[in-house]
Amino acid sequence: MRYILGFFVVLFIMSCDNELDLVADFKEVPIVYGLLDRTDTSQYIRVERAFADRAISANEIAQNPDSLYYDNITVKLINKNTGADFILQRVDGDDEGYSRTEGVFATSPNYLYKVNTVDFPMSVGDSISLEIGGVFEERLVTSITDIFKKPFFVTPNNLNFERGKKLSLNWTTADPTVYSAAFIFNVTEFNNNGDTRDTAIRWQVANNSDRVKLEVEGESFYAFLKGALETNNDITRFMNLAEFELVSGNGGVADYIRVGQANLGITSSGEIPTFSNLSEGLGIFGSKSVDRRTDIPFRDSTLDSLRNSVITKDLNFQ
Repeated sequence: MRYILGFFVVLFIMSCDNELDLVADFKEVPIVYGLLDRTDTSQYIRVERAFADRAISANEIAQNPDSLYYDNITVKLINKNTGADFILQRVDGDDEGYSRTEGVFATSPNYLYKVNTVDFPMSVGDSISLEIGGVFEERLVTSITDIFKKPFFVTPNNLNFERGKKLSLNWTTADPTVYSAAFIFNVTEFNNNGDTRDTAIRWQVANNSDRVKLEVEGESFYAFLKGALETNNDITRFMNLAEFELVSGNGGVADYIRVGQANLGITSSGEIPTFSNLSEGLGIFGSKSVDRRTDIPFRDSTLDSLRNSVITKDLNFQ
C-alpha cells in the first residue's frame, strides 16, 4: 500500500472536480481508491464521499470527518474464479502505519477498509469484484479488476553510470501497464568523531510511464547524489549495494493515468478529464505489483568516477 501514494498522484487531482455546482441539489458521489496486490500482506480500499454545501466553504467541509466518510456501508471483495468473498473491516490507517498526508482534508480519523490477504487469497488471472453497499438504498456501487502478472525483469549484473552514455533497463509484460521506477542507494557515512550512519537515498527515475525500457543518462546519477548529499569535509562515505524498485499497475490503472494526463499540457484547455471504472461515483479499482531487487553492485569504473568525478569528488566517497 505504501508504494501507491506517490505513484498515482493523478487520483487526487481528479477527485477535485472544479466543474461541481456548489449550489445545485445534493447528489451522493462516492470516491473509491483501491489497488490490490496479491503479494502484499493486506489489502486496503479507501471509500469517501464528495460533498457540497450552499453555505459552507469546501475547505471547511473537508476538515470535517463526518463529511468525508460513510458511517454504515459494507465493502466486499468477491473472487469470481474461486467464489470466495469477504466483507472488509473498517480500520484507522494511522493504526496500520499509513498516516494521511497533511493537507486540505481532515487527517484523523483516517478510515480504510482492510482484509488480510491470507483470508482472501488471489492468483494471477483471477477476476475480483468490488461491491459497496449502503451508499444508495437500492443499488450497489460495483467494479471489477483482474489480478495481472507482474512484468518480467532481469536484475542487471551491475550498475554502470557512465558520463555521456545511458544506462538501460528492460522488462516485458503481456498486459497494458503503467510503471513507476526508483533506485535506492545505500550509503554509509563516517564522521571525525567516529560516528556511523547508514542512509537510504531514493532516486525516482520514472513516474506513470507506459514504456518497458528505462534509459537513464549516466551523468544524472552523479548530479542526483550531489544534490541529495551534504558536502562536508568531516564526513567520509562508502557506497553499498543498490536496490531497484518497479511498481506497475494493470490496464485499468493505465487508462486512469492516461486519461488524467491527456489534457494537462501547455496547450490544454485547463479542464481535467474524469475517468472512473466504478458503476457510480469516481475513482479507480485495479491491481498492482511491486518488484524490488536488492544487492545490486556497481561497476568498478562507476565507483571510481564517484570518488574522482568533478561533480561528486567533494562528497568524499572512498
